[in-house]
Amino acid sequence: MATVNDKSYGWRARIGNISPTASAEIFPYEFYRAAPEGVTVAMANLVIRDARQSAEVEASWARFDTAIEDLKQTHVDHLTLSGAPLVLAKGVARHAELLEYLRDRAGVPVSTSPRSFADGLKHLGAVKLAVATSFIPAHNELVRAFLLSEGFEVLGIDSLDTGMTSIEKAMLSPRQVFDHVRSVARKYERADAALITSSAWPTLTAIQALEDDLGKPVVSSSLGQIWDPLRTLGIKCKIDGFGALLRTLAG
Repeated sequence: MATVNDKSYGWRARIGNISPTASAEIFPYEFYRAAPEGVTVAMANLVIRDARQSAEVEASWARFDTAIEDLKQTHVDHLTLSGAPLVLAKGVARHAELLEYLRDRAGVPVSTSPRSFADGLKHLGAVKLAVATSFIPAHNELVRAFLLSEGFEVLGIDSLDTGMTSIEKAMLSPRQVFDHVRSVARKYERADAALITSSAWPTLTAIQALEDDLGKPVVSSSLGQIWDPLRTLGIKCKIDGFGALLRTLAG
């Protein structure tokens, strides 16, 4: 006879995530592909449909405090603000201030997508990076400045010009991401690791294949946002098939 669990789905941890986009399809899917039993994600969304439009990025801040309060009401144990173009829009110094503001308002451990992928790369011992994005040049330069401020050597940042809005990138295939990242990593072959920015396009299922092909770690925005809360909250778990970073959670 089937049994019914008397615990909540998030009995080990409830992870809050603020997505900059008006809808989020990829990150929740990838989170649940990788997350261990008893860990859930609670999403709050801002208003961006197309991060190439600076007015939409700026308008997101009007919903920011509400999103924090919404997630506090769900009693999350950790909160991440996603979206490098949004988080880094006002520079590296502003990013540090934003983290402090988020920490004060949320009352739980917090991070951002850039903070989490930088910490993940450092955890793996990477210094020299090949960076694959789907951003416009201005957003690539925001990422470069942040990585340099964190002590990384950025060998190159190359973007895949999809012609898509932020919320349309969910329609890309993992194969398209794989081909782009492999090309970038091979172009900058002296890199210790490859970084894939943006959690709006599908990366998780390409990570292990990329690491097998390239012989080096690959970290993505989504991967960082899965790994960092679990590590911060001390959740030990075995996660295989999605790259070296998540395997470090086994302890």
